[in-house]
Amino acid sequence: MSNEIQIRRAKRGDLAAIAALVKKATRSKIKMEESDVMEWLFGKGMWVAVQGETLVGVAACQTENLVAVTDVLYIAPAKLRTLAGKPLLAALEAELDSLMCEVNILLLPEWTPKTMRTFLQKQGYEAQTLDDLHRIWREVLSGFDLEGRELMVKRLRERMIMAPL
Repeated sequence: MSNEIQIRRAKRGDLAAIAALVKKATRSKIKMEESDVMEWLFGKGMWVAVQGETLVGVAACQTENLVAVTDVLYIAPAKLRTLAGKPLLAALEAELDSLMCEVNILLLPEWTPKTMRTFLQKQGYEAQTLDDLHRIWREVLSGFDLEGRELMVKRLRERMIMAPL
């Protein structure tokens, strides 16, 4: 298997591989079916990391009011976290930059391993509470189920955009 990681947009043919990846990455804590992945594919921006012929990472987000909310981020096996996760997040953030997003808010299950949190901190994300966030960012998050989730936040712009684009 080649060590090179390719990042690309997810496609319909990836559904089964993404469902299997989520089951593997979460040790079956999340029951994932192809129909669930299809909802992600049609409702979010979704990228995958591929090593050789094997899908090893997936990330998906939604954007609203210049706020990105990433509620899908899985990499398996865990030993590929840096090799696959770093370019996967970079591709996601490049897209968010082109959309003028001010922030990317990761919604992590509370059982997310400490090693994943440490990896995310090295990528510029920091743990925050809902109360720590700007009012507009909290409003965007009101449309998400935050039960059992923790927030990791990365500012993508130093200044908030206060005028219409």
